[in-house]
Amino acid sequence: MSDRPGLIYTLPSRILLATDLTDLKQIQSVAIHYAQKWKAALKLVHVLPDVNMPEAEPYRPAHADGETARLQAERVLEETAKKAREAGVKCTWTVRSGQVAPAVAGLVEEWRADRLVVGSHGPRKFQQELLGSVAESILRVVEIPVLAIGPVAQHSGKHASKKNRILLATSLDRESLAIAEAVVRFARNHHAELTMLHVMPEIAKAHPSSMRVRAYAEHKFQEILSDVSAGTPLPSCLIEQGPVVETILRVATQGHFDLILLGGVSGSSFRTDIMPGSAYGIICGAPCPVLVLKENPYRTSSRLPAA
Repeated sequence: MSDRPGLIYTLPSRILLATDLTDLKQIQSVAIHYAQKWKAALKLVHVLPDVNMPEAEPYRPAHADGETARLQAERVLEETAKKAREAGVKCTWTVRSGQVAPAVAGLVEEWRADRLVVGSHGPRKFQQELLGSVAESILRVVEIPVLAIGPVAQHSGKHASKKNRILLATSLDRESLAIAEAVVRFARNHHAELTMLHVMPEIAKAHPSSMRVRAYAEHKFQEILSDVSAGTPLPSCLIEQGPVVETILRVATQGHFDLILLGGVSGSSFRTDIMPGSAYGIICGAPCPVLVLKENPYRTSSRLPAA
């Protein structure tokens, strides 16, 4: 367990970018942008396959010439680090070997990172790696927020004086209500406008159940707003009806949001071998980066920042 209370909602100071090198073109600009914005240090990590364990991650072919692969990785990482340094970001890099998830998780603790950035350059690779067994393992073992850059995500890089817009997708369950104050604080710390979205199940609008569900959602939003500290900007609240993933993506696209926030996400949300999870679908189709927060940090109040 991490000994860093409030890690989820405070501004990050150390951002770790995990890359397989082919995705750097898409995700490096996002990582550099956030490192500039938050005045955070950036570290790049690439994990080479362990030639002694070729069956551990079969889709990651072990290079016949391990030294050549390492030299190539070092060259690419140094080129990327140089771009970050030219942008005023303190940036270092490292090459590890072994299984990706344990190696990344170990570096998270070793370097005390408070954000992890992962990404993909295309839908097929995205399904195989970012949302495959490796990412699932990472999300199970790391407690820090994961910034996922999907295959269709766009990064606007707004002017610093213009507030970013965050979309929080919430189920309005007990955990959602418990973290509402902290999520509002998260937006305040990031100088962003927060919109909270709840998606109702698909029920005919004229059906009595539809009205009851909407009334319940409105009541829960009122509870959230009543708990917001005085002087803190109130978030906007939206209640939409339709398929969860498609509705969230539609709202995010039409509202030109800069970040989608998924709170209380468990590892099972990414178990597509059991059933497609909402988190999986949202990240795959998100028009902007998605910040994934695990569910475990919400279960003890010590994880929330002091007022």
